[in-house]
Amino acid sequence: MSSPQNHKSHIRPENSGFSRLKAALLAVLTLLFLTIGTQATTAASPASFNAVSSAVQSAFVAVQAAGKDGGNTTSLVTKLNGALALVQKASGENKSNPAQASVDLQSALSIAQGVQASAPAIAQQGLSARQFQLFLSLSSAFVIVCVAAAIYLFGDKIYRRLWLRIYGNHVVRKVG
Repeated sequence: MSSPQNHKSHIRPENSGFSRLKAALLAVLTLLFLTIGTQATTAASPASFNAVSSAVQSAFVAVQAAGKDGGNTTSLVTKLNGALALVQKASGENKSNPAQASVDLQSALSIAQGVQASAPAIAQQGLSARQFQLFLSLSSAFVIVCVAAAIYLFGDKIYRRLWLRIYGNHVVRKVG
């Protein structure tokens, strides 16, 4: 028969493996509860929805001003539409997945702030393009006026010289 000491050494590895399994299970359950508890505390509040909505509205006003200055606001409007979609998504998922709703609201806020920050540069580009267009129009009008004045003053002389150069060797004969 086997001795009791030999029998205990045979039980320990099983007991030790069972202890590791219990410890791992306990760690997983603890992490699960902490994750659920964290999600519950990061739910998006109505104040955060209001803050994001306010930021999107401010960004829209900035984009509208940039558009009035002649800037190409297509990309900014696309970004704002994405931010609004994120706000709507966060509103729908706030009860079922509040952590994701908070992430979506934070993303929408950063998009709105980025749009608002880049709107003045777009407005400046629009103003520069408008000034260039004005310069080009005035320059074209000046050139047209100068060419018309030159034709008026020197057109007769230039026409006669060209006519003589082209038809100077032609002889007119009397037919008949």
